[in-house]
Order: sequence, then C-alpha cells, then structure tokens
Amino acid sequence: MHHPHETARPRRGAGRAARTAAGLALIPALALAGAAPAAAHDELVRTSPGVDETVGTAPERVALTFSGDLIDGEGIQNLLQVRDAAGNQWQAEPGTVDGPGFSAPLCEGLPNGDYRVAYRVVYSDGHSEERAFGFAVDDPAAPAEGTAPDGCGVAAAPAASDVSTPAPAGSGAGTGEASEAPAEQGSAEAGESAEAGALPAWVWAVGVAGLLVLVAALILMGRRARALGHLDDGR
Repeated sequence: MHHPHETARPRRGAGRAARTAAGLALIPALALAGAAPAAAHDELVRTSPGVDETVGTAPERVALTFSGDLIDGEGIQNLLQVRDAAGNQWQAEPGTVDGPGFSAPLCEGLPNGDYRVAYRVVYSDGHSEERAFGFAVDDPAAPAEGTAPDGCGVAAAPAASDVSTPAPAGSGAGTGEASEAPAEQGSAEAGESAEAGALPAWVWAVGVAGLLVLVAALILMGRRARALGHLDDGR
C-alpha cells in the first residue's frame, strides 16, 4: 500500500541539503567582502591650506588629516617640512600627531609666494608614506616673496653647498604632487644606520668557512651511514 508520507521525507531532506549547500557557498563571498575594507591602506583625506590652494591670508599652521590614526612615539617619528621656493624652512616647531591629524605651526610673517609641504607618516597598519603638496600665499599684508625667516625656521643654505636633492616619485591620490624626502636629517640618519649595520669582511669569511665545515661533516656522516648499510647487507 502506498503511503504519501514516505515520499515527502526524502524531499524535505533534499531541500535542507540544498539550502545548506547554498549557505556554505556564500561564506567565501561574505569573507572576501568583509576583508576588502580592512585591506585598504589609510590615506591623506584633507589638508589646510588645501592642495594647490592660493590663500589670501598667510596661514599660521599647516594641518593634515588622514583616514586613520597615525603611529607616533616609541622610536617612530612622523616628519613635516614646509619650504618656500628658495628652500627656506618655515615650520616653527616639529609636527604634532593627534589621532588622524598631523600639524605644525608656521613662523610669523610668512611671505607671499609658493610653498611645498613634504611629509612622512606611519599609518596604524604599520606602512609608511612620503608625499608632498603645494600651496601659495597672496596676502597684501605679507612680506615680499623671497624674504628669509628671521629668528624662526631655517634659512636656505647657499646653492653651492646645498647637496640635498629631493628624489621625485610617483604622485599619490589626494596630493596631486610628486613625493620627496621630508627631512635632510632623516637621510643622514639612514646613512649612518646603513654603515652601522654593515658587517666586516672577516665576519663573512668566518661564516663561509663554518658553512663549508658543516657541509663536509654532513657528507662524511652520509658516507659512514652507507658503509654501515653495506656491512649489514653482507651479513
């Protein structure tokens, strides 16, 4: 005798299996969707003055805002440098980090003219970035273009002794300018670190000799093992 309930059970089981399989198939897609935002790097989102902006009043400070917090302290240093077309530095103090913000006060009496802001920062995910952008000052009350800082900032060195040349790199999103090294002292410290980290030639020689001895010992042990194996086979 045919019972309709007997055929309904396999169908319900097959439906549950199909739904389970469909749910499992969605898991990789959901995982990828959740991981995509986390993999994105932080970036510069706002500057004051704005990128390539011409301001009618000389600014008192330069401020950068990023999409995530910056790492600061414990040996990590974020750098900010503001220079005019003659190479004079106009930041009054080192840059200060406050979460996603990075800013530095400028010297009073900022002259008219073009300025370049170069910065190096370390993001919360550990990767660093060096970039630069420009702005201009056109303030009727400001000193004339080319005026050097007096009692604040750093005046440009004579051209004959100025051996530092910023290395251009690809332009970055949100800056619209080529990047450059933000501080001369940073490159000097990097050179000193490289010299300190170089190993003397005798250390390399000793290391190579030790490696050769180890290889010879392994070869000898292998030969002895094969010889013992032949003896056992002869028995």
